[in-house]
Amino acid sequence: MRPLVSVIIVNHNGIEFVDNCLRSVLESRYPDFEVIVVDNASRDGSLEYIKKTFGSDPRLRLVENPGSFGPAVGRNQGARIAKGKHLIFFDNDTQVDKNCINELVVVLENDASIGAGQAKLLQWDNPNFYDCAGDYLGPLGFLIERSRGQEDIGQFDYVSDILSAKSAASIIRRDLFERIGGFDGDFYMYLEETDLSWRVWLSGYRVVFVPKSVVHHAYGTKKKSQSKYYPNYIVRYYGYRNYISTLIKNLSLINIIKIMPLHLSCWLVLSMMFLFKLKFRDFFWIQKAILWNITRLGLLLKKKALINCKIRKVKDSQIMAKIMKNTSLSYYFGKAVSYIYGRPY
Repeated sequence: MRPLVSVIIVNHNGIEFVDNCLRSVLESRYPDFEVIVVDNASRDGSLEYIKKTFGSDPRLRLVENPGSFGPAVGRNQGARIAKGKHLIFFDNDTQVDKNCINELVVVLENDASIGAGQAKLLQWDNPNFYDCAGDYLGPLGFLIERSRGQEDIGQFDYVSDILSAKSAASIIRRDLFERIGGFDGDFYMYLEETDLSWRVWLSGYRVVFVPKSVVHHAYGTKKKSQSKYYPNYIVRYYGYRNYISTLIKNLSLINIIKIMPLHLSCWLVLSMMFLFKLKFRDFFWIQKAILWNITRLGLLLKKKALINCKIRKVKDSQIMAKIMKNTSLSYYFGKAVSYIYGRPY
């Protein structure tokens, strides 16, 4: 008998996507699940549409927020009222395969060492190509995408360890989620799932990629344009800021000493490249992100102390052996160029 699971979806102005998302979830073949939709003050009619179209389904519950608190806080709100043994997170711009939930649950139920997992995320408008197959950690403290827009030819069709499970389509044991403190609400968005996944690893559990669980994702496709849905300030500033915060919180002191100077140097070099290209806003956002972490260093160190005291069960070396991968300097250069010119990499 499969356990009850709680599917949590945060919605904010998702009128173009939420119908496909909810229909695909509610049509899942998994026998016992609830759906919790947390609406972050949508103004496009999507909340009213959800109520009208899906409100009669007894599996659906709604949380209505008076403001847009961000996906990290929204997911935590959903988790607090969840009844399931496991929590599954989908973004509102996903379409879920009928067996997706079942495949995610099976992996956790069959292996007690796995604490969290990510589904195979394929591009919405180009379903033969990857959106994401999970991330590794690079020696400079940046994420290394395993698939990076590759065609899906079965190269990742095995359960494998990853550092970070994208919350666009992920699962975590509910008791573990509560024990490690859930998403960090201060992150607002971007890297919040990396921070959570890292704490899963620190607690002694693994995070894995689950290839049999398939989800199509509109992020970064023609269906969901960057300019309309992802303001540059939100993407760039929170991305820069939360990268640094994640390393401070989760690395051991010796690895902070090793990695952080290189990591910060990369951001400073990138900011100089922005300045050279006369992209003053991006230059300023990087400086602001670094300054934010400096001024909140006391808070971050308190969070770090809490992680070391109550969560950490394993050494960094045990984790790095599984989730750190080397890559060429051309990878980082390509990333930098993509940032400079505002295009996917």
